[in-house]
Amino acid sequence: MKTQADSFPSADCLHTYYRPARLILQQLTNGTKPVGPRHRTLFLRVISWLCVLFIFTQCQTVPDLETASSTSNSTANARMAASVQTVTTMDGAVMQVNCQQEVLPSGEIIQICMPALWNGELILYAHGYVTEFEPLRLPVEAAAYVPLYTSLGFAFATTSFQQNGLAIQSGIQDMLNLRSLFIKRHGQPKEVYLTGASQGGIITTLALEKYPQLFSGGLSLCGPCGYFQGQINYYGNFRVLFDYFFPGVLPGNAINFPDELIINWQQVYVPKVIAAISQNPAAALKLLRTAQAPYDPALPSTIGQTVIGVLAYDVLNFRNAVRVLGGQPFDNRKQVYFGTGNIREDVQLNLRVQRFSADRTALLTIKNYYETSGNLIKPLVTGHTTKDPIQLYWHLPLYQAKTILRGKSAYFTPITVQRYGHCTFTEAELVAGFSLLVQKVKGQQLAAAKMSDAEGKIVRSVTIEQR
Repeated sequence: MKTQADSFPSADCLHTYYRPARLILQQLTNGTKPVGPRHRTLFLRVISWLCVLFIFTQCQTVPDLETASSTSNSTANARMAASVQTVTTMDGAVMQVNCQQEVLPSGEIIQICMPALWNGELILYAHGYVTEFEPLRLPVEAAAYVPLYTSLGFAFATTSFQQNGLAIQSGIQDMLNLRSLFIKRHGQPKEVYLTGASQGGIITTLALEKYPQLFSGGLSLCGPCGYFQGQINYYGNFRVLFDYFFPGVLPGNAINFPDELIINWQQVYVPKVIAAISQNPAAALKLLRTAQAPYDPALPSTIGQTVIGVLAYDVLNFRNAVRVLGGQPFDNRKQVYFGTGNIREDVQLNLRVQRFSADRTALLTIKNYYETSGNLIKPLVTGHTTKDPIQLYWHLPLYQAKTILRGKSAYFTPITVQRYGHCTFTEAELVAGFSLLVQKVKGQQLAAAKMSDAEGKIVRSVTIEQR
């Protein structure tokens, strides 16, 4: 079994990002030189993050403006593949798991994994957003979720969906089809739990609201389930504010993304953004405050992570959203921005920031097909980190308010995790959330609770044998 190499910046990386890291550190330490142990530690954290970002951007596929074909060469050449996973958990228990991967005629890729000691129950998993420029593939996180949940005795099934991009409505149908396919091949499970993260979180919530008869309950993680239009506006607001505080860094605007920006996002514009916020960290903090974008003050590297993460989400995905929603969805005509720390500066910001009007068709599409209702008749457990920079935490209390107004709050259980990051849950937290769902559905605790280590890991090792 391969192990992941220790994370440490290479010499080339240190050379490339030494100066930007030094600039960030000097600004964060009021211009003092990084001479003390605390400053050296902070400096290494900053430069390590920049190196990770460099590695990430160099390894990403350069977007082709033609949507990626539905299948990659590897999946087209082998339409079915079987494997056996041997999962060892921290308590020393071992579970054999048989997994079947298949490419359907539509190009959709599915995976069904059956533990040797199956408890007769099924977990369906809906994955998060994947840009339209990438080929269809199974969710990356499935490599961790398969051993985690099958070690508890549950069958696990997931799908690439039939399309990438904004695939919420089509993703719901793909999950219904996956459920039917599992039943056809393995019989009716005693319980069917629908789970999902990020985009998969709102797929889980909407599907449970619309098709409660098909599922026992749902576990929705870090999804835009409270106010979808507000989430769309968050991305647009971030871009107009970035353009205000850092004019000229990015071409185009909040609703116009030139081909050159999309194609060269990672290689050209990510370094430009890094340089801009490095040279003016005060403006970067104003950007985050006025956009109400989370970061962790104890970890200065999260400033850059938030800026790059939110901008990337907008740059690479906006065109797809316009096509799917039937029009331009961002609207900030009545938005009031504040948070610069100075009332006069706030007024000036609101007078000068670019304003855009959404297309009515897009607004109606969102209202009719993407906003949740809170009308539950089956248990739903929802988890969110408090400092999620991509899908904002306020979705959780807003959805809870919807259930209260509907008189359905008894079916809803919120879980708040105090942490920075998007969907950054530990294995122990995932199992705890799922165990709570099982308790709500069956009135009893999850029978196969697992011990975890200090970092919340439950799975100790996984070996995979291809068949």
